[in-house]
Amino acid sequence: MDKKPRICLALDDLSAEDAIGLTVKLGARCHAVKIHDLYDAEGPTIIKTLKKVGAKRVWVDTKLHDTKNTVALRVKALVGNGAEIITVHASGGVSMMKAAVDAAYNECRYQLAQIYAVTILTSLDEDEIGRIYGKDRTREQIVYEFALMAKEAGIWTVVCSAQEVGMLWQSPDLAGMEFTVPGTRSVGVASGQQKRSGTPWQATNDGATFLVAGSQVMEAEDPVAAFNAIATEIGQLW
Repeated sequence: MDKKPRICLALDDLSAEDAIGLTVKLGARCHAVKIHDLYDAEGPTIIKTLKKVGAKRVWVDTKLHDTKNTVALRVKALVGNGAEIITVHASGGVSMMKAAVDAAYNECRYQLAQIYAVTILTSLDEDEIGRIYGKDRTREQIVYEFALMAKEAGIWTVVCSAQEVGMLWQSPDLAGMEFTVPGTRSVGVASGQQKRSGTPWQATNDGATFLVAGSQVMEAEDPVAAFNAIATEIGQLW
């Protein structure tokens, strides 16, 4: 049984007290805990608090997309405040992503922070993707190009949907990269805002390195039991 933690826990729409309580229970079993609105509400101190109570890594899910200098400044500040994973949109371009990587590397003192590149949001369907990115390429072609751009920028983890991870994982051009898949749903769980989804088992079987467990856990009556169900599905309950 694979004991390398493969689940990232998205602490969305929680009070600091509830997020800390869930991290105490599950943090040690996760690759990372992921925050965004919690960072906005509580500030940088929440990163240190979550680490103190058991989080292996804190992922600040900023999804940066701006000029390269602006992104570099924000990454520098986030890493300085203790963020160990930071997201950028691959659509920001190679120069922007490389600026983020360089800023993270230059700011780190003891542990290297990682930049993850988001390809296409899992909440977008085919019509929206065509309107945003143009209709001359397929969704798979766009995601693939974004992954290649991330690799060129020095990023080794891309975020994609369960519907694209198999294609990326099988590509020789992306050998050695890792793939993080949000928006999965176990059989029988409502899809919610996700437009391009799959089951946790399918995603990991197709090559996902990490899964993001969000609303399936956060909206459950018993979040720990819901987390355990996902962990069992991908063979990580121990």
